[in-house]
Amino acid sequence: MKRRQMLKTCVAAATAASVTSTLTPTARAERKTAAPIDSKKMVATTLECFTTGGRGCSESILSAGCQALGIESDLVPDIALGFAGGVGLRGRMCGLLTGSAMVVSLAVAKKEKDYAKKSMQSLQITGRLCNKFAQQFGSCRCRRLCGLDLTTPEGRKKLKEEVKFQVCTRYVRQATESLAKELMAL
Repeated sequence: MKRRQMLKTCVAAATAASVTSTLTPTARAERKTAAPIDSKKMVATTLECFTTGGRGCSESILSAGCQALGIESDLVPDIALGFAGGVGLRGRMCGLLTGSAMVVSLAVAKKEKDYAKKSMQSLQITGRLCNKFAQQFGSCRCRRLCGLDLTTPEGRKKLKEEVKFQVCTRYVRQATESLAKELMAL
């Protein structure tokens, strides 16, 4: 797949309904009728964005999730840039989980208008995703998962050259499958 096509595939959308009214027309989220969630396609899209699209895990899962939901915005996937490397390269919460939280919030916001209900539902689903991830991998912390200090040039280089492909793709696959299951249940 050509780079331009790949980046276009990665850029599939996100802006909550409550925010779209304050955005400029080019930044408003376009909502399309989404087809049923295809878990395999969602995993493939996330992996493609992550491994060949030059995107981080949070950006990749956000892109795939928004694509699956039929949400498009020129803000996606860049809105998730700051989550890279465990939020600002600090090794904290894995970007797969922060990106998933964004997707879950958007999915719930599309279906539920009452703030209290959509807030609670988003929090519950995100909590389940975090718990499942921690049970599967022993942690939700980027630094513990990848074994690197991404605040250093050496850590970022090792991530880019090997750990991203040899270690993180397993997390990407599992987190995307879990997210897809939660989206299907909505």
